[in-house]
Amino acid sequence: MNQDKKRGGPQSLLDNFSTDAPHVTEVRRLLQTLLRGSRGQDARVYMLTSAARGEGKSTASALMAMVAARVFHRRTLLIDGDMRRPCQHLLLDIAQRPGLYEYIHGRASLEAVTRPTLIPTLSAIASGHPGRATADSYDDDGFARLVAAVRPLYELIIIDAAPVVPVVESTMMAEHADGLLLVAMAGQSPIPLIRRMREILEPVQDKIVGGIVNNATEGLPYYYDYKYYGYHADRIPKSR
Repeated sequence: MNQDKKRGGPQSLLDNFSTDAPHVTEVRRLLQTLLRGSRGQDARVYMLTSAARGEGKSTASALMAMVAARVFHRRTLLIDGDMRRPCQHLLLDIAQRPGLYEYIHGRASLEAVTRPTLIPTLSAIASGHPGRATADSYDDDGFARLVAAVRPLYELIIIDAAPVVPVVESTMMAEHADGLLLVAMAGQSPIPLIRRMREILEPVQDKIVGGIVNNATEGLPYYYDYKYYGYHADRIPKSR
């Protein structure tokens, strides 16, 4: 069990996951659209990112992976590519290291960094522990090697990447994805930041397959609402 959970950290999303929840229906619709559009194209690697932190991309990434594995019975891998502010190890209640950082720097094997979850068809690779996370923590050749290694092993691979505007790693990761999903917080994401995100992603704009409008507390009734998971307001983790 994750040590942060033992110390009273936020509960895992898996604890209260229900296929009957309204937000799961929304995620299922999104996945149906993606899977329908990828037929015959062998598109299986999707990266989620946002313009800035706090827009719910990590929660959306985890939910997509959970629904793909549980509802669609796809062999699914979730990769926490946000080594600056990682949280998938908390959301899925898995060990943080060894993980992505250790693998891409040749310090751990794929078997060592791949973690099972409570959903049999869902595996995850946490961020690892780069110490003081900087741009130097990311190695593009190592990440390319990882994607090449896992692509034949899973039917769906979801990458939770860092926000695009403040850091550079996400644009490099995008080169190795088949499709990009852009996450924005309804009523809160500044339009100039969203425009800047699109400018930054222009070299890979052909890979943008859609967007997720997210509101973690109020607004849209069914989209990724933490309250469906039983979080108390003072225990909701910062949206990543």
